[in-house]
Amino acid sequence: MPELPEVETTRRHVEKLFRKKRLVEVLPDFDDHIVFDRNSAQEVKQAMEGARVTGSGRKGKYFWLELDRKPWPVFHLGMTGNLETRKSNKDFIKAWGGEKLWSEPKRDAFEAKFLPFCRLRVTAEDGSEFAYTDPRRFGRIRLAEDPLHEKPISDLGYDPLHEFPTAKKLHGILQKRRAPIKAILLDQGLFAGVGNWVADEVLFQSELAPQRLGSKLTGSEVARLRAKLLAIVKKSIAVNANYDLYPKSWLFHHRWGKEEGAMTWKKGKIRFDTIGGRTTAWVPALQK
Repeated sequence: MPELPEVETTRRHVEKLFRKKRLVEVLPDFDDHIVFDRNSAQEVKQAMEGARVTGSGRKGKYFWLELDRKPWPVFHLGMTGNLETRKSNKDFIKAWGGEKLWSEPKRDAFEAKFLPFCRLRVTAEDGSEFAYTDPRRFGRIRLAEDPLHEKPISDLGYDPLHEFPTAKKLHGILQKRRAPIKAILLDQGLFAGVGNWVADEVLFQSELAPQRLGSKLTGSEVARLRAKLLAIVKKSIAVNANYDLYPKSWLFHHRWGKEEGAMTWKKGKIRFDTIGGRTTAWVPALQK
């Protein structure tokens, strides 16, 4: 599932390719009333087509394109959403390094009106294109006049890349939370953009057991957790969310699939539990 690193990488990639360009063709899936749940596909087309991209923004797992007129399109990638892009007359590339949506993408994939699982395809004046693809349709495309101050984005908590609280302030917040720290990390009203793999990685590197209550963490433990969260997010983005470039020591490489006998890079036994309603990978010998 795309989390903050994947979404921020996508935002940067799309802005770099489309900033200052006019969108000349917008082709949504007019039959999709799930991805286009608040604004119709036709409304999204009317808002985007003919507009010029002036920038972009993001908070948590939401990002948006800023246009020279309003409303602006807001994207949430959900569980399987992604953006495929290509420069004019060149091969397409993924906006971040997740799993491919099909095993052998062909050179002429963009010649069809819609890619497999495509919900929206956009072409700029220079021929650059992007396609929003989402096989399971958990993602959403909506319109907003002021994304930061409209729901659901206005309900989000602290974003690790923007005005994150100090360790002292965060400790004070967590002292009031009598829930497992893993569940707290997944609370978008507090940690905007943190998802399951980031939370597990943060706790692994912080050497904190996921079932520890937030209210029971010491000041030094919270400071360590904060530092690891910021470092993990920044490192992930620095390598464009390319999983192959994540440090070999990260739990990330070994946490998937709940495999029996799963081990860390240093041969620590990985345990899988359900905490906060989510599968949690952790290493009891390390995390206390």
